[in-house]
Amino acid sequence: MSYLVDTSALVRIFRNEVDESWQEAVDRGLVAICDPVLTEALALADAKQFERVERHLLERYPWVPVPDDAWEIVATVRRKLAVRSMHQALSVADYLVVATGIRRNLTILHLDGDFETAAECVPIVRQERIGLVD
Repeated sequence: MSYLVDTSALVRIFRNEVDESWQEAVDRGLVAICDPVLTEALALADAKQFERVERHLLERYPWVPVPDDAWEIVATVRRKLAVRSMHQALSVADYLVVATGIRRNLTILHLDGDFETAAECVPIVRQERIGLVD
């Protein structure tokens, strides 16, 4: 696997709003999911569809755990962002996605400028903005 999907990209993939090469990457198991993204995605699911959506996501995307030292990584990233007054740009979920991406050596796949901000301040953060189909 190469990528860790953020909710912003996951929603676009689900809606088929991205180039089909991303669907193929998902099919090949190259795009993983972690608990913060799964939790955000399931918050969007209808209660009647909750279990089906959860099962679908866990079958389609390899699951990677948030690392045990996530909060230490979050603190380091937050401090580096604070130096540039950018520490408020990321949500708690985004910080945990960043920590997971760093520790698991995955590129964060997103449609959210906050990850670009994080990478600007913390060069070890790898990120790629997913392109939308016109």
